[in-house]
Order: sequence, then C-alpha cells, then structure tokens
Amino acid sequence: MRYVACTRDCYDTCLFKPITSEGKLVDLRPADVFPTLGFTCPRGRADVRRLYSARRIKRPMLRKEGGLVEISWDRAISELAERLKRTDPRRVIHVEYDGNQGLLTWYYPARPFNALGAASTDYSICSAEGHAALKLHWGRSWGMLPEELANARAVVFWGVNAVVSFIHGWALVKRARARTAAVDVAPTETVKAVDLPVVVRPGSDVVLALGIARELISRGLYDKRFVEERTYGFERFAAYVERFTPDYVGRETGVGRKILLQLVELYASGAKTVIGFSLGRTLNGGDAVRAISLIHALLGDPLGFFYSNSGAWGIDFDYLRGLHVGKPSAVVPMGLVGARIHEFEAMYVWNSNPVMTLPQGDEICRAAQRGDLFLAVHDIVLNETTECADLLLPAPTYLEKDDVVYSYWHNLLVYNKAVAQPVGEARPEHWVARELGRALGLSGHPLIEEDPWRAVEIALRPAGVELSELLARGVVALRRSDPLRFDTPTGRLEFYSTTAERRGLSPLPRYERAEGYVLTFTSEPMHTNTQFFDEYGPPPPIAEVNPEDLVGEIACIEAGGVSIKVKLKPDPSIPRGVILMRGIPRDLEGRPVNAVVDGTPNPYGGTPRINTSVVELRRC
Repeated sequence: MRYVACTRDCYDTCLFKPITSEGKLVDLRPADVFPTLGFTCPRGRADVRRLYSARRIKRPMLRKEGGLVEISWDRAISELAERLKRTDPRRVIHVEYDGNQGLLTWYYPARPFNALGAASTDYSICSAEGHAALKLHWGRSWGMLPEELANARAVVFWGVNAVVSFIHGWALVKRARARTAAVDVAPTETVKAVDLPVVVRPGSDVVLALGIARELISRGLYDKRFVEERTYGFERFAAYVERFTPDYVGRETGVGRKILLQLVELYASGAKTVIGFSLGRTLNGGDAVRAISLIHALLGDPLGFFYSNSGAWGIDFDYLRGLHVGKPSAVVPMGLVGARIHEFEAMYVWNSNPVMTLPQGDEICRAAQRGDLFLAVHDIVLNETTECADLLLPAPTYLEKDDVVYSYWHNLLVYNKAVAQPVGEARPEHWVARELGRALGLSGHPLIEEDPWRAVEIALRPAGVELSELLARGVVALRRSDPLRFDTPTGRLEFYSTTAERRGLSPLPRYERAEGYVLTFTSEPMHTNTQFFDEYGPPPPIAEVNPEDLVGEIACIEAGGVSIKVKLKPDPSIPRGVILMRGIPRDLEGRPVNAVVDGTPNPYGGTPRINTSVVELRRC
C-alpha cells in the first residue's frame, strides 16, 4: 500500500491512505501503522476540504490600480524577474518556512535567491534556539524515537501542549501507562491531564531544571560511571547548581519543595522528557533546554529527551538550498524581519504567512500597501499576506505534487506521489524557482540547471538513502548515528560547554528574571499556525488572565508603542501576570496579535521571545 504523508509543521507527520472515487480524491484515511496508529487530528482530515477550497488561488494575479487581475504564468514570471533585476539583490529578501516539510517545497526554491545574492532569514522562528543550545553540550540536538517513548515508564512534557500538538506522542505515553508530568507557564490541556502538573513563572524553567539537577547530584541519584567516562566539566556544573536550592527554586519559579522533590523522584526513576519548541521562544529558553537535557546527562541516558530529530538523519538541507555554490548577501533574524522591512524593496514569500506569524509582521503589509515594498507570494489559498501582495502565484497542496517528506519525530522518509490533479494553474515551488532563475539570466548556473530530483538524490546520500529505492518503496526508515558519539571539542558530553566559552557565551545555563505582564501563547487543536482558518474559522481574540488581573471585558495589550485590542476571559487557574492566548488570532480590530510580540533574538539560535513578550495591560 502506498501512503501519502501529511507535510504539516507538526511533530507527528501522519501517514494516510488516499481514498478516491471516480478518479477524484475524496478522503484521507489515517494509516493503521506505527506511529500514526489509525487516527489523526482534525486538520489532517481537512486537507481534502482545503484542496477544493473556494479560496484557492487558481491563476497568477497582478495588482493594478483597480485591484487584482489575472495574468499568464509567463507574464507573472517576467514581472517578478524584471522587478528583481531592477533591485539591488541586497534589498531583496525571501521568506519561507516549514508550512510544508517537502524537500522540494521548503528548501530547493531558495536556489535562485542564493545564486542572485539576495538576503535571507535565519530560519529561527521555531526550533533553532533549542537546536543550537543542545549542540553546545551534546554536539547534536536529536534524541528519542517513537519506539523509546512508547516504552517509557515516566515522561515529563516540558513546555509542550502535547494533548493538542503532539497527539501521537501523547497517545503512546498513555497506552504505556507511564507516569506523567507537565511543566508550563499556564494550565494547558496537558498540564490538566497529567499525574503531576507543574506551573512555573515565565522564564524560570531553567531554574527548575537546575534545581532538579542539584537534588540528583546532592542525593547521589546520578550515574557516576557514565559521568566519569563520558562527560566533561561535571565538577564545575555541580558547583554551579549548588545555588539552586529548593528555597531559591521556590522563590523564582513558584514551585514548592514538595513538587520539586516529586519531579526529582520521577527523574530518578528514569523519566524521559519531551522538550517543547515553545521553550526556545521564551526568555532564557535556550538555557532551559540546555539545563533540561543535562538532567539526562546526569542520568546516563543520552536518548532520554526528545526535542527534534530533524538533524539525526543526515539530510543535506544546505545542498538543497544551494549554499554550496551561492550565499545570501545578508541574514536577518526572523524575529526582526518586520522591524527591518524598511531595508528591503522586494520580498518573495512561499510556504509561509509572515504578516501573521512573524513579530511585527503587519509592518510587511504596511510597507507593501505604501508602495515601499514589492511583495510576491506563492501560496495555496488567500490569506493575510496575499491580501497585501502585488503578485500572487498559485501553489499546489502536498496532495497535488510529488515530493519527499521527512519527520522531525519519527524516522520514516516518505515519497509523496501526487494523489490529486492540480487545481487551476497551480505550479510546484521548484518549477517556479527554475523558471524565475532562467528569467533572471541565470541559465547555465549550476543551482538553476541541476535537475531538482538530482539535487534531492545528492542531499539524501549522507542519510544513506538511494532515491531510486525510495521512489520504488514509497517509505524508507532512516537511521540515526551512535548516541554515545558527542561532536564537541572534547569528544565528550560537556556539562561545561567549551564551545560556548570560545564563542563568548555562558558555558553553563544562565538565568535572567522576567518582569511585568507576560503575553504567551499555546497551541489549539483546529489550526496549525494560520492554516485551516477557512475550514474551521480563525481563533477568537481572547486573552485569558487571572481574575485579579482583569481590567475590564475589553482590554488593550501594549508593547513598543503598539497596541492590540482583545477580549479578556478571567480564569483563576492562570497565574498572576500571565496573559494566555490560543493560536495566532487577529485582534478585535483586525490587527495581527504578533504586532506586540517580542522579536528579540535569543542568544544561541536567534529564535525570538514570542512566548515571553513583556507587555502592558490596560483598559482601552
């Protein structure tokens, strides 16, 4: 049976059996294989509805004074190429992300821009901070596979609302009847569902993790042989964590001694940790990821945590992007693209909705509407970014094109063969990239002339996968390398990071206190970022606060001179000072709520502090 993999930016990467009737795709049935387990979320099943959505972009469109007019693909490519030719490449930026994990959808289309020498983002919006933080100590950032999670006796979900956003990981843990704990800054669905709920003050996760480490060391509950034979800098780490006493942990995190010691007991019993990407989007987020992972270093369990396994497979993403030949002229942190949009005259977007998802993303729309920015967007459906675009290009869903899909959780690499005919004149991203490259005068350039599937073949070689085998079998299992190999300067797992020290960073996880009201976000079940707004309706502009923080039914949340207007919902389980929003809504006046989030890059991977945005809360 051939499967098609959901390409959503999601841990699970579900496999489906496509169901057709009279040659038309009518359903996607969740495959009864591990780890899809025969069920999926509401979004995966809704992709067929999205395929035939009335809001599909079916033909290229160019904005004129009277509005958008349909044009041919030839003219669309010509218009885009001519505009880029007239613009200094350093004033051109491309913005894309993981709205679709296909190798030909996300990575390959960067080639004409890298050949041109345009600016790029740093791809930091989601998981970069944690990846970089883990590599400081481990020399890698990957860990558990689904099989190991399924056999866990205890699991801590730290900064991840798994009940909503990691449904198969949650199911495996529940089926194993493992003891569960969850750590978060608000009582999410997962916090409410576990055996040991732990709510911490925003930005203080690192303190709790170091407090756990202190207790494991002081009570002799660590693997002394592993520490001696496999690690570096333990004595410095042990001396450092002495200050993180239960009293100090309680003052900084709000977590009392009893709960702290219950967490210590859970880890001493061999608990695994699922570390959420959301941690990297917080103040001290990279340091929290560092500290949590080092709990497993103490336990002698190098596969004890899971963050993301995308780096485990060896796929050469840089080759796909063409970085072996071309380089961007500048790299802009994703959290600062909105604030720095005045530096650019042209932007090309695919696989992303930056007006809604980037901090101050609404500034992109304002620049385009003023005529300061030429905005071209290649997308599937109309959305907040296409509303502002000068040029719209119709893209196919993953159901309408051939691609190769990997997961950042499980190890199945999937050849997605198109299971539906393209709607309208939708063209795949790699086709547009090559046509644009040729129109830019880059014919003959190796990044443009190399066949896209040849590029995929070469990128898969380090992963030990033959493209011909993948195309024949449809699904191939990838292998990770030796978990006891640590690509650090010392060749050991480093409690005290020599790499961080060499870069002028703290060799040990550090802590800075967050002050004031903190706006934070959690996932909700009906949307993946801003996808499926049409199918399920957008999330409402509701902010949940403690009743003592209630300033009225309608309130303004302000930061940096910018304000959004939201409805307040009192909830006594929300800690004082925390403002919790679900999903990525617009406010009551239609403004993206990301207009007030903190785009400050974190120190290791550059991920912005979206989930620890210090704001003011007042009656409007």
